[in-house]
Amino acid sequence: MLLSPTANDTRSSLADWLELQALFSVRRLASRGDLMNAFDIADDEREGRFSFDVEAGEELDQGILEEPKTALIENVFDELEFRATCLGSSYPFIVDSQRRTVRAEFSADIQYGQVVYTFCLLATALREKVVSGLDEQDQTVRQLELLFQVCACLAAGGYFGGEVSSFGFPRAEGNAFLPALRTAYGRFGYGDVRVAAEEGNPHATKDGGIDVIAWRDHPDRLPAKLYSLGQCASGKNWKQKPVASEFAQFHGTWFTTWPATFCVPALYIPFLIHDELTEPANDSYASARARHVAFHERKFGVIFDRLRIAFHAAMCMGSPASVRHTVDGTTRAIEVANWVNETIAKATRRAEAA
Repeated sequence: MLLSPTANDTRSSLADWLELQALFSVRRLASRGDLMNAFDIADDEREGRFSFDVEAGEELDQGILEEPKTALIENVFDELEFRATCLGSSYPFIVDSQRRTVRAEFSADIQYGQVVYTFCLLATALREKVVSGLDEQDQTVRQLELLFQVCACLAAGGYFGGEVSSFGFPRAEGNAFLPALRTAYGRFGYGDVRVAAEEGNPHATKDGGIDVIAWRDHPDRLPAKLYSLGQCASGKNWKQKPVASEFAQFHGTWFTTWPATFCVPALYIPFLIHDELTEPANDSYASARARHVAFHERKFGVIFDRLRIAFHAAMCMGSPASVRHTVDGTTRAIEVANWVNETIAKATRRAEAA
């Protein structure tokens, strides 16, 4: 069951709600009316205490009360148009700003940009508990972190244009940390991994704080190349994961010869960076959004949110097979599509039974 939003939610979270409403409805359609009905339900639950002017001692005009909601819905559809413009054919919805509707419409063939976007949307809903009945213990949700790592690797492959090693735990191969590290940096081509952990350093670790290793070789395959270390954060604690602070410890602890001195930090999240951004009082939303993203870049480096992951994953999956072969996760992309279909079907059944 999809929980009702309120007029106090941000435009981004309300846009998510409309997309989910379209996904779970029989007609695959959501509208302005659905959002207004949700607001009315929320108002009823608060017993209409905001419809009475205490100072004047009289009921407020309902038209005045509706004005902020109408303006908010305009903002929500601006957000939906922004997403559609960013993603093009990788956006799995059709937005009709004239009729104020959103329709879920997937390509006949699997379009991995659409698949990855929908996966990240559902992951957001599950993490924020917007959809009830799909609790964190379900087998469906236990797959989420591993499959999100697949999405992150596809995005890294599309953006950096080189090889990608999926290093986060649990690893698909099930191998231990140091053997996995040697395999990854054997592919990288430089850097000597320690034979064993030194005394005083942890002897057991899952991934050393790193989930995605990406690099782009020169023709000579020598060092001094584009190199990125990234973390995946599928939970709402993503602001507590500044990967840039892990570099020196990661290299200094586990290598006798560092693979590189300089590295691009990256963070992969299924949310939108501006999810929590409220409406600015004295500036445009677009300007506030840009400053908001720039603020987080100073701490996290290159941030791949839902829009960016979907766009670059589509680029990766659309590349030649010889290129896809160098990116971990491409052979598991179909599992992401299956998870999406199963999760939508499960949520739809539970919504109909409620």
